[in-house]
Amino acid sequence: MAEMNEMEKLAYEYQLLQAQAQLLAQNLELLTLGRNEFQAVKETLEELKKVEEEKPEILVPIGAGSFLKAHIDDKENAIVSVGAGYAIEKNLDDAIAYLDARIKEYDEAIAKTQEALRKLEGQLGELAQKAQELQQRQAMGFSVRK
Repeated sequence: MAEMNEMEKLAYEYQLLQAQAQLLAQNLELLTLGRNEFQAVKETLEELKKVEEEKPEILVPIGAGSFLKAHIDDKENAIVSVGAGYAIEKNLDDAIAYLDARIKEYDEAIAKTQEALRKLEGQLGELAQKAQELQQRQAMGFSVRK
């Protein structure tokens, strides 16, 4: 009877750790999406620096896979989001440096989240091993009455 209680405890711990791992995996996905968005903006600004035209033509997405043609009036500056709904104008080099710093922050958060997820996966493996050993002990102690 005590072994069954122990098995229920292991199952409960396993479910809790699994839920935590799922949350971390979702967080990791969001962090990766955010990082990729900053990386795409940085690459766009880097390419804009290479454009020699005075007012280059671009396509502006308006939704549902549709675009408008437009011209960039000021290709020396960009308006970048600084969080909490605020944005500031920076020259392209400063904007790229700012985006690099944000990408680095994302990379660090991603690395920490991946490490936490690895630890949880290790704990889940240990719990699964304990449950298997407990099941084997129970199976060896089982006898059929005649």
